[in-house]
Amino acid sequence: MNEKILICDDDPIITESLSEYLLAMDYNVFSVNDGEKAVEKFKDFSPDLVLLDIMMPNLNGLQVTKIIREKSEVPIIFLTAKISVDEKILGFELGADDYMTKPFSMRELLLRIQAVLKRNNITKNDSEQIFEKGNLIIFSLKREVNINDFRVDLTKTEFDFLECFIKNFENVLSRDQLLEYTKYDYLDSDDRVVDVHIKNLRKKLEENNSDIKILTVRGMGYRAST
Repeated sequence: MNEKILICDDDPIITESLSEYLLAMDYNVFSVNDGEKAVEKFKDFSPDLVLLDIMMPNLNGLQVTKIIREKSEVPIIFLTAKISVDEKILGFELGADDYMTKPFSMRELLLRIQAVLKRNNITKNDSEQIFEKGNLIIFSLKREVNINDFRVDLTKTEFDFLECFIKNFENVLSRDQLLEYTKYDYLDSDDRVVDVHIKNLRKKLEENNSDIKILTVRGMGYRAST
């Protein structure tokens, strides 16, 4: 079954051109032009990925993301004409996976979509890898994290960072190493974006009484410890 992509943009020309291009790439596509319809269609369509404009009528992209994240960790890529670093960080804090700045290359967008979907695709022939530290268990294939036998919901990037920390336990990891591990192309990312993901990951670990702590190593990066 082809992956389903929900396109949400207030410009009909953009949604039409994106729909035509992604349909030609064998994706199952549905498009809407305002935030309320985006939330509505998300429930009905159950997409594998969302392309989401920030400036939309009724509900903006940030509001839509917040609503989606209350129930789902589906990948979200923002489409935006202009955005400050602070706005970008806010989007990542709410759970966005990436940004594409308009005007953008269809080819680059396709590569980013493929990268996100690949990270979330579970193949039947893979064998489960389980990593355990203290009261925390990571199930790599299922992309699931349990603390004290309770599941903890992480975004895709948070999960990748945590898995990288556990695999390299007690070793210092730079921001570049963490981004490289995600196998994801943050072409316009900066240190603050990585720091936001770390902050969110720390908060979730602390809220769930994890034995694992993410420590800052000044001038070098981060490391996981107990």
